Amino acid sequence: MTLYPLLIGAGGFRPVVATGGTITQVTVGGKLYRRHTFSTVGGNQFIITSAGQLGFIDIIMWGGGGGGGAGTGYAGGGGAYVRNSNFSINVETLNVCVGGGGGGGGGPGSGGTGGTGITIGGNRYGYGGRGGVAGSSGYSASGGGGGGASLILRDTNIVVAAGAGGGGGGSERGYQGGAGGGSDQNGQSDYGFQGYAGANAPSSNGGDGSGGGGGDYSAGGAGGAGYYGGSAGTEPQYDFSRTGGGGGGTNLAPTVINGNTGGAAGNSSDPLNGGNYGSGGFTGQQGIVYIQYPLQPIT
Repeated sequence: MTLYPLLIGAGGFRPVVATGGTITQVTVGGKLYRRHTFSTVGGNQFIITSAGQLGFIDIIMWGGGGGGGAGTGYAGGGGAYVRNSNFSINVETLNVCVGGGGGGGGGPGSGGTGGTGITIGGNRYGYGGRGGVAGSSGYSASGGGGGGASLILRDTNIVVAAGAGGGGGGSERGYQGGAGGGSDQNGQSDYGFQGYAGANAPSSNGGDGSGGGGGDYSAGGAGGAGYYGGSAGTEPQYDFSRTGGGGGGTNLAPTVINGNTGGAAGNSSDPLNGGNYGSGGFTGQQGIVYIQYPLQPIT
């Protein structure tokens, strides 16, 4: 039985009417809310047929985590946690991207895959960069891929974003590479090599990691994170050398907790359902997006 007639009859309150994701009803602060959970990686839609009496929604999301570089023991960086509790809406369709986790780096010729973003009209948004591919040396290891960002878009305009985690750099002859950066953070350096932050990157997608050189100095740099993702990590230039981690992305929202370098998500567990989203690891964890709104007056 729908609650709308009861609510309207009780006080005339008109809630938001929308479809998309998995819909449940929850209690928040003693009030009844409808929650839309988007857990399918990539593109989704939130379709609003009435903005309701209040005209806003509450958005909570995590970006995807970065993948680790091969042979280093370092995880990729964690994605950001973002909340916008007063996002104004109209009768409209919002594009919802759930960021995918970055893949871990492998041996020669096997860089970690970048995390999935969303493609609209042939244009890509929020994709993580691929890890740099190591050369042919048996000691070489490729970089991890950057995570994909979780995004809310009006048409093709990004209006809320949880940046992803950068990938970890590969290693050469057992030396440790740099760890991936969390969202809006630098990659963690190791042995003098430094990852890059992504705050001024010109694209909503992370850069691909640098390829390893020839001979024994052939470890791959990490992939940058999605959503203004960091520049790709460095590659080694001499024998027994290391690589830098990938940089993190930036974010847009009133409440932001950045992901950490080297594996932990900005908010390591999801308090809404007890899950763990956006964590970096050898394989980065995917992000998640929640949209919710009250079904009764909240004041």
